[in-house]
Amino acid sequence: MADRFPPPPMKATQEQMDAADVPYHYRDYCAHLYIDYKECRLTNGFSWRAKCHHELHAYNKCEYKEFKRRVAIAIEEKRRRGLIA
Repeated sequence: MADRFPPPPMKATQEQMDAADVPYHYRDYCAHLYIDYKECRLTNGFSWRAKCHHELHAYNKCEYKEFKRRVAIAIEEKRRRGLIA
């Protein structure tokens, strides 16, 4: 079943996430985009809202795609167990 919805490759290594102080609940397949967003926020000071919208959008889009993948896996699992038609 997991073969139908393969996880995307991890682009950020454990060392990169440690160096960027990424919280554990953000260490998923979109961590590389979170690192870019966090770096943009830190370098732009108070004007980060105007300058980092592209990084934030890319991160949110990645998280949404990962959410849809997990929902599809859950639906397949429910179908396999016969809980839904």
